[in-house]
Amino acid sequence: MRYFGWAIAIVFVLLAPNLFWLGTSTLRIQNLSNSPIDSVAYMACETTHMIGRLAPHQSIFRFLSACGDDTLEIIINEVKFCQAYVEGELYHVDAAINGVDRVSCRYDHLLSSLFVIKALW
Repeated sequence: MRYFGWAIAIVFVLLAPNLFWLGTSTLRIQNLSNSPIDSVAYMACETTHMIGRLAPHQSIFRFLSACGDDTLEIIINEVKFCQAYVEGELYHVDAAINGVDRVSCRYDHLLSSLFVIKALW
């Protein structure tokens, strides 16, 4: 019985951050190309957030501000990509940069991955 209690505690520790994740919106940008990408930014809540240079295969993770209905855009060298609809909660967007002129965005299903893995990987 004691081991069952420990198992429940471990599962809770792993899944508790996902409860926090459900109340927010997030963005993960990955540079999947083999060259660095300069001047990366994103626009959310009518504010441009500068990221700067992303090295090859580097990724960043950000919590998005809660401002109601909004459009998220990925910006590389002042060119806008994606234009994904987001709200202050329950929207998790993965942006993949495959080159200076090739960016794709997709929504991440809320339960498809653990928040801890997403934020730290």
